[in-house]
Amino acid sequence: MVKQDEELTILLTKLYAIQEQVGAVEKSSDEEKKNRAASAGQVQMGKGRKGKKTGSRFLELKSSIIDRLKTVAALQEEQSSSVSLDPKVKIATQAEIRELVRQAQDEWNELNEMYKKEARKKKSKFTPEEMETQQSLVMELQNQIEKVKDAQMAGYSRGGAADEGVTLNL
Repeated sequence: MVKQDEELTILLTKLYAIQEQVGAVEKSSDEEKKNRAASAGQVQMGKGRKGKKTGSRFLELKSSIIDRLKTVAALQEEQSSSVSLDPKVKIATQAEIRELVRQAQDEWNELNEMYKKEARKKKSKFTPEEMETQQSLVMELQNQIEKVKDAQMAGYSRGGAADEGVTLNL
C-alpha cells in the first residue's frame, strides 16, 4: 500500500509538471507539486470548518447518488436478463427502480442547489478548482440520472425490452 502511494505521488507530480508545460496551471516549485500530489488522496473540499462541512455533505450526496444509480443499473440488468420473471416481481422491481430514481433526483436537486448557492458567493469556501470539479460532477450526475430515466421509459414503451441495462454506462 505504501509503495502504491509513493508511485501515485510520483505520477501525480509528473502530471502537474505536464499541466504546467501545456499552460493548464500556473508554474510552481517541485516541492509544491509534491505536496499537492501527496495531499491529492485526502478528499476534502472547502476551507474552514463550515467549508469542510459543506464539502463533506456534497461528497456524501454524490456518493449516495452514485450508489443509487449503480443499484438501478443492477436491477435493470437483472430484470432484462431474466425473461420468465413473474409479473408481480417485475412490477415490484420497476416500482423499486422508480423510487431509487426519484430519490437520486431529489438528492441531485439538493446537490445542485448547494453548488449554485456556493457559486453565487463572492467569497466562496471552495477554490476555483473545487468549484469547477463540483460543477462537472453535478452535470455528469444529472446526465446519468437522465440516461436511467430514458432507459426506464424506453423499457415501458417497449414492454420491458432486454437492452435497457445496456444503455447505461455506470
